[in-house]
Amino acid sequence: MIRAKFTCQQNTLNHETQTATVIFTPVTSNPPNEENLTFWQATPAGNITLQITNPEASAQFSVGTAYYVDFTAA
Repeated sequence: MIRAKFTCQQNTLNHETQTATVIFTPVTSNPPNEENLTFWQATPAGNITLQITNPEASAQFSVGTAYYVDFTAA
């Protein structure tokens, strides 16, 4: 398993289709804490973009909040 730490940058709901676009970017060194700096040094750039058709699921992501993302081979 590989763990990353991303911050939600955008959560936009299309009211017509009830589909949300949620965009995450890797944490930065701001706030300057040891954990964020460690993740930032490993993944300084990139993004994850999701289109979510379940409004209850997309509502779980708040802009400005950091989330751990675990990558495990399937």
